[in-house]
Order: sequence, then C-alpha cells, then structure tokens
Amino acid sequence: MLEDFEVNHLFEGSAKEHPHFSLSVDGSRYKGMIHGDKVHWYHPHPKQTLEEEHVDAIEDEVFNKMTDYLDQ
Repeated sequence: MLEDFEVNHLFEGSAKEHPHFSLSVDGSRYKGMIHGDKVHWYHPHPKQTLEEEHVDAIEDEVFNKMTDYLDQ
C-alpha cells in the first residue's frame, strides 16, 4: 500500500521537534507528521484523492511504521 516511506527529523533539538514522514501511494507523494495520537497531513491531503477508508488504513500503517522506527 505505502511506497517509499521515509522519516525525517525536522527542527531536531528544538521544542518543535516531531518526526515527519513522507510516502507515496499510487504514485502520489504525501507528507505529514504525528503529534499525539493523530496524523497531521500537509498539502495535498490524501482525502482529496483517496477514499476515507483507504486514508484510515494508510494512517494505521503510518502509526505502525513510525512506532517501529522510533523504537529502534
């Protein structure tokens, strides 16, 4: 489902430090960050082109991948 998943550390060492991610779905590139227990998407938001159920599944997978990445 997700392709080219990457984690980026923007604002490292500052109060605004949060792991940001980027990914591709069906050839479209999306970026966002997780804050608390919610995915915050940057523009374009995947709900503009994908069904809500598909976005929910993507968000679940993003949470799993980010959890695995941060536990390393």
